[in-house]
Amino acid sequence: MRRIFKTFLRYNILAFLIISVLLAILYFKNLTLLKQDTLTFVYSIFVTTFVLSRVMGSFFYNNDNNKWKDNNYEPTVSFVIPVKNEESVISKTIAKCYDVDYPKDKIEVIVINDGSTDNTLKEIENAKKIYTGLTVIDWKINKGKRYGMAEGFKNAKGEIVIQLDSDSYIERSSLKTLVRPFQDGEIAAVAAHSDPQNPNENLLTKMQAAYYFISFRVMKASESLFDRVFCCSGCCSAYRKDLVLPILDKWVNETFFSKPVSFGDDRSLTNRLLKAGHKTIYLNNAQAYTIVPNNIRQFTKQQIRWKKSWFINAVFLSQFIFKKNKFVAITYFIPLIIVSLLTPFIAFRAIIINPLIYHVSPMFYIVGIFLLSSLLAIINLIFRQDKNWKYIYMWTFLGIAFTSYLMFYALFDIRNMKWGTR
Repeated sequence: MRRIFKTFLRYNILAFLIISVLLAILYFKNLTLLKQDTLTFVYSIFVTTFVLSRVMGSFFYNNDNNKWKDNNYEPTVSFVIPVKNEESVISKTIAKCYDVDYPKDKIEVIVINDGSTDNTLKEIENAKKIYTGLTVIDWKINKGKRYGMAEGFKNAKGEIVIQLDSDSYIERSSLKTLVRPFQDGEIAAVAAHSDPQNPNENLLTKMQAAYYFISFRVMKASESLFDRVFCCSGCCSAYRKDLVLPILDKWVNETFFSKPVSFGDDRSLTNRLLKAGHKTIYLNNAQAYTIVPNNIRQFTKQQIRWKKSWFINAVFLSQFIFKKNKFVAITYFIPLIIVSLLTPFIAFRAIIINPLIYHVSPMFYIVGIFLLSSLLAIINLIFRQDKNWKYIYMWTFLGIAFTSYLMFYALFDIRNMKWGTR
């Protein structure tokens, strides 16, 4: 079996190298495009370099830090779960918290019912009959997830607070792994690796499963090399309570264009911890699961909300990231801004404008995107051998054809701070 795995790994790394060479050949052989469409050519070189740097960074990622020496480290833990109208999943989420492999006397679970109008409260009350130690905070009027999270921090008795989405949970054996890095007093937040609970419902969930893996195992892993993960995901992340409490009020009362910000809670909280000078990291071996949208309507609303959150927090990050770490700012933050904002323009130019108006073939751009997708697919195979690797291609082209353009709507609607349901 070990020989088979080594052979499998060797062939995938070989494929990775071959595709990298093909990308280089593609660009050097198409120098004629530099004269025909300089912008697209330069962008293609730029985005390829950016993706390759993230991929290479993921190979250097290592979660075995020498500072985490005590395998018996078991701080008190408080699970905090804000919930609104999640009657179908909240019971499972609560049960999973109590099922973790961890000393029961060191676990606390706090559920904040944020003005639910369905049977969510009834499900929570039924759970309390089983788990008598469950703390229930019941708000009759909806205040918003951020306020629910803050209430959890204020009421938590644990040293470490685990923030969970109401449709998410951490794997039974992963809690000890997730809290272990807090032996380093400078670490303020740790993001678990999250995958969809429902990856095989339909084509959309399969594409998201492929994306989630790359988003965490490549992007967050690369950020973690510098102890600066920009978003400790709301699916499942752990926080050192004593470092969060001093910034809690500013975070809760965050505004943009003089309006309270009601989304992007996880990204905003992470960035405020970074501004305070603390470390935020990602652990690929702390496994969590969440439910992803299974229809286009929910998916689109989620993507718009995420893009608004990304933009607002990019503005916030730009105010201090250069002072905190110039290398990260120049090699990661700025390129990410450029790629995110230019992608829809370049895609439209390369695929629509150039062929119709300037008679320039889009094949250079399309083949380049295909090869980049192949790199990410191979990374998926190298690190996990997941059957959803092939849906990376579909996810990439969905981004080019649809989701990247949602940025325009998100910016147009940026003053609208309504949450939007999934």
